[in-house]
Amino acid sequence: MKLPQDQLERLALHSAFGLHQIAKWMSERTDVDPEIRERLRIHIAAIDGVLSHNGHDWITEEIEKTEAALRAAAE
Repeated sequence: MKLPQDQLERLALHSAFGLHQIAKWMSERTDVDPEIRERLRIHIAAIDGVLSHNGHDWITEEIEKTEAALRAAAE
């Protein structure tokens, strides 16, 4: 499937935000494997870096809170 650039960017943003919502939910659960939590934290950090690099820093603060929650829950 070939998408126009603007639709591809929107899809990427919505997918990233959806994954963030899942990560946020998982960070609040006690029954999530610590390894999965850590992997998710790394992916969320990478997504934040790409979004920020491309001018989408509107979600950085919330993503950083989720990263911290994932890290804290693993400890």
